[in-house]
Amino acid sequence: MKIDWNVISSIATSIGSIATAIGVFFGAWQIRLSKKQSQAGFEDSLDQQYRLLTMELPVDVLIGKEVSDKDKNHVRELIFNYLDLTNEQVYLRAKGRISTHTWNSWCSGIKGHLNRPAFKQVFEEVKQGSSFTYLEKLVADEFNSDPKHWYS
Repeated sequence: MKIDWNVISSIATSIGSIATAIGVFFGAWQIRLSKKQSQAGFEDSLDQQYRLLTMELPVDVLIGKEVSDKDKNHVRELIFNYLDLTNEQVYLRAKGRISTHTWNSWCSGIKGHLNRPAFKQVFEEVKQGSSFTYLEKLVADEFNSDPKHWYS
């Protein structure tokens, strides 16, 4: 029996091509998974910053009640820091660094906070002298536009 080396070579080449395709697919899947994990970690770090800020705020502020006179300056600073963080979150969404799911959650939270008297008051005060341009655009658009599509 004579061995046809051309057939064996063709089979080996086909098997090698299939193995390469599987390897490329697996590599792409790993990269995608790694990117999603990295993005989730990044978003979680911003969530942690938010939690740290809100843990310092008096409950009355978070439920829309008046701020006591003794807490006004401290609360004002915390709300300013919250607005700065929020502006950064909007910017990151505009740059495509925040997922749609996370953005939808954050956007509804931002809207809720800015409807509370203390947040609204500080925002009105600081937008005259600060450059929270991304947050200001979101508010001007009445939270109806996705920052990811602003500059594309």
